[in-house]
Amino acid sequence: MIDLQTVNANVSRVPFFRFLNFEVQSLDNLHAEAEMTFESRHIGNPVMEHYHGGIIASFMEATAAIAVHPDFADVPAKPINLTVDYLRPGLKGPLYARADVTRKGKRIASLSVITWQIEREKPIAEGLYHFLLV
Repeated sequence: MIDLQTVNANVSRVPFFRFLNFEVQSLDNLHAEAEMTFESRHIGNPVMEHYHGGIIASFMEATAAIAVHPDFADVPAKPINLTVDYLRPGLKGPLYARADVTRKGKRIASLSVITWQIEREKPIAEGLYHFLLV
């Protein structure tokens, strides 16, 4: 059984994860869901107050890393490749991500990740991530 309180305590120990300001909402062996609170430092377009694309991709990567290796405090999974498709702008407000493990071998894990705001059926971005399992 994966303890969300322990996972979120580990998240709070990672400086970049603290910068992103997110919390894991659900987690099991095949997926993770997280919510990121909007902060002014996440803005990429100050006129429109949209999320920076790098913040969105980083949030997706963090969620994927937790899905593939929830006990990342000891030895984290290492990202080796990612592809992100931006589908619509991320507006001011909370952002949600879901990472699904599509394949997890002994050395490599593949995940698909979607990010949305109000409706999961209208994703902001979707991506494919690959991690080296150390």
